[in-house]
Amino acid sequence: MKKKKVLKKRSFSESRRSFASPKIQKGVPKGRIVVLALIIVFVGLIAYFFISSETLKPGEIPSYVTGDMRTMYEWAATPEGKALLEQMPCYCGCKYDGHMHTRHCFWRDDGSFDKHGITCSVCFDIAKKTKQMHEQGIDICTIRKDVDKFYEPNKHLGTDTPMPAGCA
Repeated sequence: MKKKKVLKKRSFSESRRSFASPKIQKGVPKGRIVVLALIIVFVGLIAYFFISSETLKPGEIPSYVTGDMRTMYEWAATPEGKALLEQMPCYCGCKYDGHMHTRHCFWRDDGSFDKHGITCSVCFDIAKKTKQMHEQGIDICTIRKDVDKFYEPNKHLGTDTPMPAGCA
């Protein structure tokens, strides 16, 4: 007489373990792979920004600067943009990086690209507001007073930019 084979009921975790590949059980933990991938991406991005901005000729804008940001860099390099932004303080704290006015957030005195402007919304907003108000025919004194008033809470972070000539 044949004996019936009785199947033993296994718990879910026991059945899962039996199907798992030994390589998965003994391999590199997924957490380490994720951390390693993030480190590689971060180092790559840092290298991209440092290497690409150091190899530019004066007046050149890197290819990764696009859209409105590129337009702002292009305008800041024009005689009009340069003259206006040199009269506008910046309130992001970049004075601690040696900046004297908002133009320094986009271009250094030697004409080389400064990547600070692409990473800082305060610098971009001040330049954008200056450009827009100037295009509306508003004088530099009114633009400057408007920017100073808006950033009053951050005045301790402002660059030491003199008031434009003729402004009270």
